[in-house]
Amino acid sequence: MRADDLVVLLEIARCGSLVGAASALGLNHSTVSRRISALEAELHGAVIVRHVHGCEMTDLGRDLLKSCEQIEAALADVRDLANTKPDGRELTGLIRLASTEAFGAKFVAPLMADLHRINSGLIVELVTQTRLSAYGIGADIEIGVGESLLGRPGAEKLTDYRLGLYASREYEEERGLPRTVEDLAEHSLIYYIEGLLRVEDLDLLARLTPSYRVAFGSTSVQAQTAATLAGAGIGLLPAFVAESMPTLQRVLPSEVAVTLTFTASLAPRRLRRPVTATVMQAIREMVEERQDELMPW
Repeated sequence: MRADDLVVLLEIARCGSLVGAASALGLNHSTVSRRISALEAELHGAVIVRHVHGCEMTDLGRDLLKSCEQIEAALADVRDLANTKPDGRELTGLIRLASTEAFGAKFVAPLMADLHRINSGLIVELVTQTRLSAYGIGADIEIGVGESLLGRPGAEKLTDYRLGLYASREYEEERGLPRTVEDLAEHSLIYYIEGLLRVEDLDLLARLTPSYRVAFGSTSVQAQTAATLAGAGIGLLPAFVAESMPTLQRVLPSEVAVTLTFTASLAPRRLRRPVTATVMQAIREMVEERQDELMPW
């Protein structure tokens, strides 16, 4: 039995698919499949059940995960001994993160770029999606909106952040600006597509005014911002995105200042990749240092 076959099994458990594990390990799909087949032949039993959209662990496969983790840690120790920097702080291996689009682009990506720049052996994969599903994509850390994840083991409040209404000078010249929240019913609003809104905490416009009309909807915050800049309407945008746009101005600043929460959720301890704890601490420190962007006003 090859020890690294157990590392392959551990990566399959993390990713939920042979294809995902192959990508994480730098192997091709057929190689991963052969390695698992060889492991199952040695064990005289199945360790995974293959499905059309991925695979899941059998009882035997789950029973092996602790041994898999120990072998991965031992192999990592050997690599560290062979490649340790003088300061002993080299980060190596894959880290996979899942984050909402805007936070991922504005905060996570620059941080991970800095970490990779000083740790060339660190491989970063950043997945952005509105509705997070960390266990299906093998994410070590997922960052989502709201507090619904706090009941999950490994979940923690990461930071609060603010949203406000913004409009361009062009929109103001053409349509004017509302003087009250009730006036929003007469304006074109830019926000998420209501029928595709999968995060309950983001259902905000109905709380502001019962009579509203999303004239330009998108599942992308970047697209919402672009539409607001182009004068299509008044956008309800994260402050950390909109405040950096000099051509945007806040609308109804004393009436509309929404506070939401980003929650970080870590994969189950046995399925986390070795660098996860270090990266998570770096994320915590980063959001603490950038509170002025996240929580202005």
